[in-house]
Amino acid sequence: MSFHLLRPLWLLALIPLAVVFAVLLRRQDVRAQWGGVIAPHLLTHLIVRPGQGRHVNPVYLVAAGMMLGIIGLSGPTWRRELPPFVEDKAPLMIALAVGSSMNETDVAPSRLERAKQKIRDLLAARAGARTGLVAFAGTAHLVMPPTDDRSVIEPFLAALEPGLMPADGKNVASAVALAADALAAEPVPGTVLLVADDLGTADAATIRQAAGRNGLVIFAVSPATSVLPAGADVIRVSIDGSDIVRLERRIETRFQAAQGDAFGTQWRDEGYWLLPPLALLSLLWFRRGTTVAWVLALFIVTHASASRAEETSRFTNLWLTPDQQGRLAFDRGDYAAAKTIFADPMWRGISAYRAYDFLAAAEEFSRVDTLEGKFALGNAQAQNHAYEKALKTYDEVLKAQPGNAAAKTNRAIVQAALEVREAKRRKQEQDDPAPPDEKADEMRVDPNQKGGKKITVTPQDVTTAGAAEAWMRQVQTSPADFLKLKFAIQAAAPTQGRAPQ
Repeated sequence: MSFHLLRPLWLLALIPLAVVFAVLLRRQDVRAQWGGVIAPHLLTHLIVRPGQGRHVNPVYLVAAGMMLGIIGLSGPTWRRELPPFVEDKAPLMIALAVGSSMNETDVAPSRLERAKQKIRDLLAARAGARTGLVAFAGTAHLVMPPTDDRSVIEPFLAALEPGLMPADGKNVASAVALAADALAAEPVPGTVLLVADDLGTADAATIRQAAGRNGLVIFAVSPATSVLPAGADVIRVSIDGSDIVRLERRIETRFQAAQGDAFGTQWRDEGYWLLPPLALLSLLWFRRGTTVAWVLALFIVTHASASRAEETSRFTNLWLTPDQQGRLAFDRGDYAAAKTIFADPMWRGISAYRAYDFLAAAEEFSRVDTLEGKFALGNAQAQNHAYEKALKTYDEVLKAQPGNAAAKTNRAIVQAALEVREAKRRKQEQDDPAPPDEKADEMRVDPNQKGGKKITVTPQDVTTAGAAEAWMRQVQTSPADFLKLKFAIQAAAPTQGRAPQ
């Protein structure tokens, strides 16, 4: 991003400042004051020890402070920021090769185990970000759709082995296409991370096309001598964490560009960085002489560093408003602290929202009587699963602003979520009807029933949304057994997975 000023016209204020500064300096010049009264050749000898006792002219301090203030008001900026409610983490789908070649030990302990280690490191570095997992060999299978809970992914990641796959091979294009399908529901494009030792017969153009709107990065878990297609965006595995840093930077850079295109960005005003030096300079204005002022400044700095947190906070309150202090905490990512510092209810709500305290966020947004506040209230209510309230709030926004695309989109999402919840409730009532003659807390056993309940497993039992979790609750099995059965069923039903192309 290029450096520029948001309000450059403020720099015109430097002109009168320079004029006043020059006039004040001239008035303080003894030669200028007495030059018209005393002859110049005598004046030189009449001036006694000029400048004694003053190391820094207060005029310079005032001018420096005003100059910093004017520059701050001009709005220096060099980076953009996104709207408050846009996700700040990139969605990612990892396509992991689980073919027999991944058992090679030329990358210790094996290519597959090293890949798993690196994926765990990446998940830890992207804590809170939405990440999903695809496993592929001769066929490609969705292991986990995008989720922000990495603990859900890890047991299935650990269970992946070549023996679980229905067919050996490297069906790279199908894996990338399946990962792209999983990212289709995300509001902005994400990244497909292809973790493999090589691409088999696939070429870079084919897999890039399969990724669609999403970025594609290849993480090569193979010796440095291995050959990968030209033109591919490749990061090779390293023995340290530098590869993870590069991966994360690559993913976030592309994501920020995509967010800017989708939601629009605004330049971030960085003028507040000039407040600390301006505050320090202001300490020197209390006295005409600067010697005492420097001692005072040194005492305050030393005392503040050794004082208790309460005293430090009191000192900060002298120079920054609660909203300014809250913004500093918000920019540090300390949203929990920011929501308690802000005085503005809108920013208190935004901070609570970012801290995943949606109940507190809704309470704060309800105090904001603007369309922006109403829209934010609907978002918080939706995140808190108060779908009926969220729909009502979105309707109020759309009534006042019918063309609000974001409100229309969010309302449709909430309406769909509400319908799914109601459908599940109705299905549960149909599947488990309460006998009319049974009372609460009464348990009956059917004496004619022998043995356990017979369960027939179909492809839909383990591939439809939410059904896999329900099936796992009924059948006690390991993640490896579950994945093996799931992959086998998907391979037999191509509409549920990706078969070789």
